[in-house]
Amino acid sequence: MAPTAPLSQGNITDLTELKAKTQFAANKAQYGDKIRERRIACGINQPQLAHVLGVSKNTICNWEAGRSRPDLNQLVLLCETLKTTVPWFLGAPDRLSDLTKEELRHLKNYRFLSVPNKQAVDRLIDAMLDIEDKELHARCKNGFQRIHRNGNKTAAGVIGNNLSDYQAGEYLYVRTSRAACMADEIITVTGDSMEPTFHDGDDLLVEHTEELSPGAIGIFVADGEGYVKEYQPDGLHSHNPRYPVLKFSEDDHFRCVGRVLGVVAPDQYPTGIELEALEDIQREKRPKE
Repeated sequence: MAPTAPLSQGNITDLTELKAKTQFAANKAQYGDKIRERRIACGINQPQLAHVLGVSKNTICNWEAGRSRPDLNQLVLLCETLKTTVPWFLGAPDRLSDLTKEELRHLKNYRFLSVPNKQAVDRLIDAMLDIEDKELHARCKNGFQRIHRNGNKTAAGVIGNNLSDYQAGEYLYVRTSRAACMADEIITVTGDSMEPTFHDGDDLLVEHTEELSPGAIGIFVADGEGYVKEYQPDGLHSHNPRYPVLKFSEDDHFRCVGRVLGVVAPDQYPTGIELEALEDIQREKRPKE
């Protein structure tokens, strides 16, 4: 028998880290990805979902990232809000009670068919699903833009948020439009100083540029802090009258990041089935090993 390595503090630490990484991956695959998929499909942003559930936005972020998972007492409201079922969320088979009356009627009628007729129905359904799948892929391929959403956020307030050159984040799909085609990235707003034009949690389509005309709304950085404001020669203006005009000097390392083209409306994001098709298309684009 091969000798067993002595148990050491290093072995214990490695095992603990391995378990933590395994749990992290399991949480993300089973819960985080599903929450994000359904949230986007329902057109709900993280702050809105957090408000409904009575939790913080960071809690939603941690769920979607796999760092934690919802408690059992939150599942029913979470699934109702995301328009799905608890069995689906937990990975359990859907029950017959989840079927509509029309679906139940078809199932009952199917039982009375002869074997050849059942086979004919099966072939027809398979053919129709294949046609719909090809049509869906064609619509998604031409109907969406893949845009990077900056992991850092820009503040609509007096105090900015970190908006460094390091652009952590994720890629999102947005329905094709003139603004979406022009956008270089998506940046999320925090704060209320640009209300009623923009609200906390809004995703903004941003076109990179270093210059803006007076009256244009842009993304600005001063000493690493990001702001979304209306540019005027005398400074950066908020649309909420409670906030003062911001003024910066060259010593503040002030620069313009880009022009705001508009807000991504909830229905501009793909539905759940569209997202699956888009991810399939993206996987097909990757070079095969």
